[in-house]
Amino acid sequence: MIDLFVGKKSKEIETQEKKQGFSEMLSLKIIKKEEDFKILKSSDKQDYDACLIQTENIGRLNVFIDKARAIFQKVIVLGTDDEINRASLENRKTFGLLNPEIGREKDYMSYKNSGLNHVLCKIAAQNNKTIFISVDELRNPQSLGRVIQNLKLCKKFKVRCQLVNLADDLSIIRSAFELKEIERVLMKGEHFEHAQKSSIFGVPKT
Repeated sequence: MIDLFVGKKSKEIETQEKKQGFSEMLSLKIIKKEEDFKILKSSDKQDYDACLIQTENIGRLNVFIDKARAIFQKVIVLGTDDEINRASLENRKTFGLLNPEIGREKDYMSYKNSGLNHVLCKIAAQNNKTIFISVDELRNPQSLGRVIQNLKLCKKFKVRCQLVNLADDLSIIRSAFELKEIERVLMKGEHFEHAQKSSIFGVPKT
């Protein structure tokens, strides 16, 4: 099970990786704009395992992916809208998509506006992509429903999908066991209110 950490590689990360039961903990460098590439250091290639691209500009996305892949071993894209999500899953140079459900105001009448559907899941499966979902997204009731829908879609279409910490502080990360347990609770179909109040979400019971 992979986890995502925002920050440079370190011995402490390697220690926590094993201690918390992860097969790998990817250290992320965040890229938001063209200028971020200009200030990259030669050491960044060794200091980070992967790059997280955050952009709403569909015209620049593939350019950013090409530049990032020339430097970093893995490229992950933050989901922002349907165009970004699809382009990220279709691009052969990306490793995965993070939080496809974010940035959405309203749901549809018959299903959640979760950023994934059967078409995108088929593309993800065909291109061997991983869908990552930050566990903090579960604190928002609206996001929680969308996450559950995406977990079920990914399972149905055999897409790799997993919860991640996406933390920038090693002292607050949840273990691989905890993340799997949270996913189990969600897939079991327990009520949103019960899931949110559960201690496994880090929210005190009331």
